[in-house]
Amino acid sequence: MVNNSDLGRILRWVALPAAVASLMFTPFDAHASDRVRMLEQEPAHVSSLEGVSEWMMERFSESEIAALSAEDLGVESHLCSCADKPEPHYPYRIVLFTTPRGDLVARAEAHEQSPRITPLAVRNGEQYCTLESEEPCYGSFATVCEFTDFRFGPLLAPYFPTCK
Repeated sequence: MVNNSDLGRILRWVALPAAVASLMFTPFDAHASDRVRMLEQEPAHVSSLEGVSEWMMERFSESEIAALSAEDLGVESHLCSCADKPEPHYPYRIVLFTTPRGDLVARAEAHEQSPRITPLAVRNGEQYCTLESEEPCYGSFATVCEFTDFRFGPLLAPYFPTCK
């Protein structure tokens, strides 16, 4: 079982980048004072990070979590867009939580002044697989935006008919 100290390390690893992601995903027309207020708040509620911490606890043993260093863990934000060059992508916000044992692909959403992180898939190299068992896999994709086009493009196409 993972102790509170180790879980706290995991949540701190996620919380600061999640706060940055929430600012990145704040609409550009939001007032500057709203963005400052978001920075002054708690970075993220634990409930918005449960999927990430659960995935980490399932993937790593207690001793492996304790041995992880800051260099072993990373967070990347990606905003796929119809304006992407040379190839447009359907609009989609993605956060990648990178680890030595694969990456968690998640959707970032603004939710009541706090980001909500929804796990979508596991990435190993260019292979994207389901969360539950990592079998079956969706396929290989060169970029996370190619994956979201494949996975969610049919749902988004009616709303963005000129995108692709």
